[in-house]
Amino acid sequence: MKNVIFAGRCDGVGISHVARDCDFIESTGFYRNEYQIHYMLEGERLFYIGKKGCRMSKGTLSFIDKEQIPFTNVIGGEYHNRILVELEESWLIRVSEAMELDLRTFFRKNHGVVLMDDEHQRVIETLFLKMEEVFRKGEASAAAEVKIYILQIIIMVMKGAGIRPSEYSIPEGKMTRYVKVREITNYIIEHYSEVYGLEDLAGIFYMDKSYLSRIFKEVTNFTVNEFINCQRIGHARKYLLNRNMSIEEVSVKLGYESLSYFDRVFKKYVGMSPLQYRKSKLKETKEE
Repeated sequence: MKNVIFAGRCDGVGISHVARDCDFIESTGFYRNEYQIHYMLEGERLFYIGKKGCRMSKGTLSFIDKEQIPFTNVIGGEYHNRILVELEESWLIRVSEAMELDLRTFFRKNHGVVLMDDEHQRVIETLFLKMEEVFRKGEASAAAEVKIYILQIIIMVMKGAGIRPSEYSIPEGKMTRYVKVREITNYIIEHYSEVYGLEDLAGIFYMDKSYLSRIFKEVTNFTVNEFINCQRIGHARKYLLNRNMSIEEVSVKLGYESLSYFDRVFKKYVGMSPLQYRKSKLKETKEE
């Protein structure tokens, strides 16, 4: 069962506080395949990098670099109570420029789990409670306050707070699945416009569809179709900035069979239509 304790969103930032007594099957996030910070209040998960894993236990912060999401795994254990912060890349870039911080490099270098001591845990939990409080109040300063609190947590780690927990080798059976799914995700990343779903991939990799579907979800926390769409929509955001490409041309280039379907998928993942996104980004560029 999943209990959504809190969920809030402002420009470029989404925060959710969720308790679960089941696995990470359903996403509560606002963004897909963006930069993330997980904070564990209770329970335990596992975080996999390469051939090693470490525990996401109480008091750990986990930083996820969007470029490395396909190669992580957060399965293991059952109950957990965690706070998830999702940061859209465009916002991260703007903040980096304004505050002279290279936040994308920070996420790349800190991709993984950091265990905080008791004092830092109290500070972090207080900051997250403040985020919930200002979101609930809905005051004009809410977005600014929330973003300041998030930056406080990041700067805390930049200044040396926390230690890396012990790593351990992944059991052979899980490692086999992990390696196979990594191979599949690499293929999708390279051929996102040519792959149309589970059946295609099952044929390409000579695998049973049900088994492929199960291990892909287990390892990546995405269904196959979600992952394909994440790759396509990520590229769509770039193509839509090109004034010389029509939205229909972008749709075809991404591999969507119809413009209306592309429109629905884009709106689901981004929160606005491709046309609205193009107009908003071109307006931002003009203002800058």
